[in-house]
Amino acid sequence: MTAEPKRLKPSDAGYPDALRNLFGALAAPDIWYLGNLNLFNRSGVGFCGSRHASESGLKVAADCAAQLSRGGITVISGYAAGVDMASHQAALTSGGNTIIVLPEGIDHFRIKKTIREFWNWDHVLVLSYFPRPAVWRPDRAMERNKAIVALSKAVLVLEAGDSGGTLNAGFTALEMDRPLFVAFFDHMGDGREGNRRLIESGGIPLQRNKFSGLAELRRMFELIGPHDPPSAIHFN
Repeated sequence: MTAEPKRLKPSDAGYPDALRNLFGALAAPDIWYLGNLNLFNRSGVGFCGSRHASESGLKVAADCAAQLSRGGITVISGYAAGVDMASHQAALTSGGNTIIVLPEGIDHFRIKKTIREFWNWDHVLVLSYFPRPAVWRPDRAMERNKAIVALSKAVLVLEAGDSGGTLNAGFTALEMDRPLFVAFFDHMGDGREGNRRLIESGGIPLQRNKFSGLAELRRMFELIGPHDPPSAIHFN
């Protein structure tokens, strides 16, 4: 741990309305956080996807995170292996911002080796609303996904299985009336069925730009708000 976590109470002015509203009639919990709390004030897109995503899925996640970051949008995800980490890393390497929503207490947080060289606390907010010593559990991972959706202006799903957390996050986005974008492409591993179900339920298929080969995010930028879509981004 690089610093002592700080606490944000529901009565504090900086407590995000999105999380307060998530708990409805229940008492909103304290938030424990590290990093730049001002990132709550920026528009963000939630990334949810498989821990075992295909190479194509990871490339699409990185492509989208980089484009959004260069367009001034914060990338919000859950710090798990696979899609989450590809999204966080692409945001930071593109000079953008990222919010990490933990599925456990913040006392368990460590900067992972794969992302350490890109880390910049001015561009990162790490948060948890679980008790500080709380360990990872499947139900907490599901709850964490709801918080990602609540904090986001739109949600992107990659490689959702026919059950599990990613699929649940997609349906949660539809229930919360968040624009849901769903990747659907060749060589997408085991995520085709879940993605198809989300599209059939109202998700917007993520298209590729036929000229650049990158994800076409113009519609997402339009729905998020007054941000100019970035110019084409090329990856090695």
